[in-house]
Parts: sequence; structure tokens; C-alpha cells
Amino acid sequence: VFGVGEVALSIPFGDQHGGEFEFCVKKVGKVTSALAALKPGDIIGLRGPYGKGFPYRSFTGRDVLIVGSGVGLAPVRTIIVRLLQERERYGRIAIIASATSYEGIVYKDDLRRWAAVPGVDVRYALARPTDAVAAHVGYINDLLPELGFDWADSRAILCASPRRIKLVSKDLLQLGMHPAHIYTSLETHMRCGVGKCGHCKVGSHYMCLDGPVFTYEEMLQLPEEF
Repeated sequence: VFGVGEVALSIPFGDQHGGEFEFCVKKVGKVTSALAALKPGDIIGLRGPYGKGFPYRSFTGRDVLIVGSGVGLAPVRTIIVRLLQERERYGRIAIIASATSYEGIVYKDDLRRWAAVPGVDVRYALARPTDAVAAHVGYINDLLPELGFDWADSRAILCASPRRIKLVSKDLLQLGMHPAHIYTSLETHMRCGVGKCGHCKVGSHYMCLDGPVFTYEEMLQLPEEF
């Protein structure tokens, strides 16, 4: 936003809109508040995309688990759409949406549509019960064993807090997954996006260049905050 600043945002609707970009922005700070105050016809600047994405082509023929905790569904929405566009390439797909309450779940309509696709299993892990959907009241981890995946040959995408990623990954490893087959989307304060400003430098890594997608194996090599 000119005169205010810039922030890194996911592109949750990918390239499916014929040249248009559609973003979901949560109003939490100076720049996002300025975005929320804009009107049709106002001009903003866009740069990117930058960094590493999910290597979804390597998932061909395998079961895929996707976990989005809270607003963590936004960074993985594009990969979900891509997998469903090419549904025949992959095995079973499980999507777990997690939040404190059902009201905190994003893309509710999308989740309902995805649940109707053959071979796609959509589940909810909530801290509070709801009558809106059939949901597990408890942790994401509780739902993993009953998915029945061939875990040794499956792939997982986790977008949550570093603490939650570690807890879910620990259980996935116990089920037989390899840490290099668990992909995470990590968040930090990115500004320039091209490794020049240093705001997102974590240890020897620039999150904007080396990430934001890391395997769990790579994540374990990052400093303790991750």
C-alpha cells in the first residue's frame, strides 16, 4: 500500500481466475488495516511470487494429508485446488481443518464442496463442540490413525504454528512417515521478499528465499524458535 508499507500474503485462489488475483486479508496491523480501507479503483502494488512452493508433482500416486490450523488453510488452499484439479494423479486426499471453534474455520463452503469429491476426506478438529458439522472435539493428532493411509509412502502438508507442526509431525513419524515427506509452511516477518532486507533471516536461512515451504527434516535444522 503506497505510503504505508507492504506485507507478504498468500495467494489462496491461485491462477484459476483468468488473470485476476483474489486475496484473503486478515485485518491485524497497519498495512492490512490500510488494505481494508481501500475502495474499488484504488491502486496497490504487487510483487512476486517468491520463495519455494510445494513440490506437488512428486506426490503423484500417493495419499496426501493436508492440515490447516486456524487461518493456516489460506496458504494451502491453492495446493488443495491444484490437487483436486488433477485428482486422478493422486491417491486419497485427507483435509483436516482445525480451529478453536467452527466460527474460526475459513473457507467453510470450499470444505463442504471438497468433501463431496470422491476420494477426498474432510475432517474437523475443534476445541469447542458444534452442531454445524460432524467434528472431533480435540486435537488434530487424534484423527490421524483412523485415516488408514499407507504412511510410509504418503505425503503431508502442515500449516500451523511451529509448536502444532512439531506435535503433529511427531505422531506422523510414529505412524511411519519420513521427515522429508512432511512439508511445512512457516511464517515470519517478510518485507522485501528477495533476501535483501534481512527481516526474515532465521539462522542462516532467508524465509522468503529458502522457504516458506520446508520439509520437517529441514525445519528441525532451524533455530529453536521454529
